[in-house]
Amino acid sequence: MNSNALNTHHLTDDTANTLLDARSSNERHVLSLIRQHGSLSKSDIAQHTGLSAQSASVIIKKLEEDKLVTALKAEKSEAPVKKKGQPKVPFSLNNNGAFGIGLKIGRRSYDMTLLDLAGQVRASVHEKISYPTVDSFLEFVTRVYRIAVNKIGERYVNRIQGIGVAMPSHIWQWSKEVNAPQDALAEWEHFDLQNALFAQYALPVFILNDAAAACNAELSFGNTAQYKSFLYVFVGTFLGGGVVINNSLIKGKSGNGGAIGSLPLLDSATNGQLMSKGSLYVLSQMLKDNNENSDHIYDDASLWSCSEEVLSKWCSQTGESIAFAAHCATCFLDLDGVIIDGAIPASVKLHILEATQQAMLKQDTRGTTPAQFSSGVVGVKAQSIGSASFPLSANYF
Repeated sequence: MNSNALNTHHLTDDTANTLLDARSSNERHVLSLIRQHGSLSKSDIAQHTGLSAQSASVIIKKLEEDKLVTALKAEKSEAPVKKKGQPKVPFSLNNNGAFGIGLKIGRRSYDMTLLDLAGQVRASVHEKISYPTVDSFLEFVTRVYRIAVNKIGERYVNRIQGIGVAMPSHIWQWSKEVNAPQDALAEWEHFDLQNALFAQYALPVFILNDAAAACNAELSFGNTAQYKSFLYVFVGTFLGGGVVINNSLIKGKSGNGGAIGSLPLLDSATNGQLMSKGSLYVLSQMLKDNNENSDHIYDDASLWSCSEEVLSKWCSQTGESIAFAAHCATCFLDLDGVIIDGAIPASVKLHILEATQQAMLKQDTRGTTPAQFSSGVVGVKAQSIGSASFPLSANYF
């Protein structure tokens, strides 16, 4: 776990009244430190937080009683770690202390991730679809919720702290791009998904943009370069993004902060958007135009079979699109870095990263300090993992 953990409770005031296990600021601080370091003793916690030894001991005792942390037993071959007085006993997060369920509504698939308090994926379901409809998604949720419950057992059901849902913003506006009937997608515009899920499961429901959810996952469980402020880019069916400033996800007033795919194409006579250059649906059309099968790019994010010419052209224009977005973001926000991830093979991600770095050399960056670039590590499941972590962060971190 990296140190850039997301304090999501600052972002979820609309659900504050429904949180099931909201913790005090000191408890959150302690839990965040343990998540960051893996395990800490009471004396370590006092040193990191500035709390007195007695206060640290009281907090740990309460968290242990509430099954959120657990004392680690020393291996028999190891001698107890001693300073002055009692041995230093390290405490770690209790995997079974709490759970979050994450759902992703994709343009080509649904996903479910069950995440435990320590950030481990305990269950995962992926289902291909032709296009997302309200009825098919609700039916999917009913099935996968039961899978999640069966995975952890009935005794831990009351430790599920909420449901996070990652979905494209204004999903009903993109029927042409995803080859879906307009009336099928139109159902989403006036459907209250949050209240529908809350009514069925009596759990807090967090609805967020799919790219923002992916950004949340990278912030909490990736960001190996340790950027404090960065633009996150997710290359999926559409090109999406998220923005992190001082280790906090910036959602914006409508949850669309970092929506780089909607940036205008400045070199086009039409009113096109950036996503029309760097999205998977664009690659799909390029493959079809070249008489190649395109379905596999949605079926398997680990291995693609594309002609080198078509793939190279798409990676280049995707890199140019990301470079333009990165330059804009850096001009406004003076970022540390840009992280590129997506539902794409590792080799393709590297190709796009290199293409972006090359495209940045063509940008006129005078007056700015160009950001660094790196690859994301969470990958294709980032959206559902990020949404699953929201209920946990809202209560504990």
